[in-house]
This record gives sequence, C-alpha cells and structure tokens, in this order.
Amino acid sequence: MSKTPTGLVSYTVNMSQSCEGFDEVDVIREFREYRAKLAEGVVMMRHVEMPESWLLVRRCDSSRYFDGGRKKTKRNIRKRFGKRYSAPGTLFTGTYDPKIYSRWEAWERVNKDWSRFRHDVEMRYRRAGRKPPMYIMVIEEQKETGYPHIHVFYPNLRYLLSKELLQQYWSFGRARVEHAGNINVGSYVCKYVTKMGGWSEEALAFMWKRKRRMYNYSRCYVLPAEDKEPGEWVYSFSSTKSRINNHIDVILASCKTIINLEEYDEFLEPISKYQRN
Repeated sequence: MSKTPTGLVSYTVNMSQSCEGFDEVDVIREFREYRAKLAEGVVMMRHVEMPESWLLVRRCDSSRYFDGGRKKTKRNIRKRFGKRYSAPGTLFTGTYDPKIYSRWEAWERVNKDWSRFRHDVEMRYRRAGRKPPMYIMVIEEQKETGYPHIHVFYPNLRYLLSKELLQQYWSFGRARVEHAGNINVGSYVCKYVTKMGGWSEEALAFMWKRKRRMYNYSRCYVLPAEDKEPGEWVYSFSSTKSRINNHIDVILASCKTIINLEEYDEFLEPISKYQRN
C-alpha cells in the first residue's frame, strides 16, 4: 500500500471560480508584484570576526514561494523533527466535493474545516477517557481540479476512528483512512513542501493573500528552547539587484570579498565577472 494517498479527486471544475473578498485577477497581479520585489531584493551580511568577508543573500531565498525558500523550510523541518519521529501510523485524507463547494470556497474554509475536524476527533477521544493522538497535517492542491485537500498523519496509531465517524466529521467531501508503514515525519512534511513548487499560481496567491500555513502539527513536536550562540554573520545593508549592478565599483570597494558570489553568477553576473578580473 502506498505511504501517501494520491489521485483522490478526479472532478473537473471551472478554474475561474472566486469567493467573496477574493478577486482572483487583482490578487494574482499583487502576488506577482510581491514575488518580483522579493526576487530583486538583496541583503549583505558581514562576518563578525572577519569584517573583510561578506555574504550575499537574496530575499527570495527565505520565501516559500521560491525554490530557495522551500529548501530553507525543509532544512528547518528536518531540524525540528529530525530522527526523533520515524514510525508507522495512520493516514487520513479529506477532499472537497465540487458539487457542493466552489474551488475558492474550499480554499477559504479548508483551515477552519481542519480545525473543526481535529476538535471533533480529539473530543471523541477525551470522552472515551483517551489521550488525543498526535498528528501532522499538510494541505495540498489537487492538480486536476485546483481544489485543496488535507493529509493527516497520526504516528504510532493503527486505528483512528471508524470510517463512518470520520466521514461524519469530514462531511465536506470524501474521507479516506489507511494504515501506513514506517514514515519519517520530517520527510513526510518536506515532500509536500517540495510539491508546493507545482501548485498553480492561483493557489499560491490565495495562500499568500490569506497568510495561510500549509502544514500544522501537535504541540508535542515543538522543540525545547535552546541557548543560541551568537551568529557568525550580521546584517549590514539591504539593496536590490539593479542598484548593485549599477554601482559595482562602490560595492566592491566596500565588500572586497563576497565569499558566496559564485552561487549567484546568473543573479549578479556583471559583479562576478568584474571581481574575477
């Protein structure tokens, strides 16, 4: 049996459906402007102990809407979960019925519906005198339809609740539950962070506009506080790709050694050629 359920929805819908307060055309335009601004942004960092050494950082490398940002998110997830939570468990998937909800109605309500579903499951456990199961939830866009659906992994749990009860709690579409073999929780979430790169622009724009998270997890997964050592690099100044390219002489006079410049040959090619000469 597959570790992660796929292909659960096969409906076709009108991709231009919209919901109240969400003008698709305007939001996509704003989202593109936001991405363009991030792609242009540059931050220069200086080494604490070696002030002659500099580090160039693109602002987009911290955003989930770019490959670099998704890689950073995956590193943080692996750090959070690491090897601590690798276990078999139960997978729940909840989809939306397009005959009941439009595409954007589903996106608008998916987080609240998940919270309601989680509450109902936890209350059922508590009424039975049992501790609610820990979980990891991720939201994914269905490629064929553009609708959202949720995947919830419950580690070390062979049986969640009856299919009838789960369908009652997730009454918005299809509810599916299955047992999965050994899964590394960090890798499980990272898989869906990676798949976010294949989401439609409309779905990404919606998540950005509504400031929605694509995954959620039990409090038990919060790492204990650690004493952080002082960083090696400190912020110096912010600029843009255009400004740096237009002031190469000034930049190189101040930042004589940009140690990661080769990583940005395409991004700042004129500087790279200038410095190598």
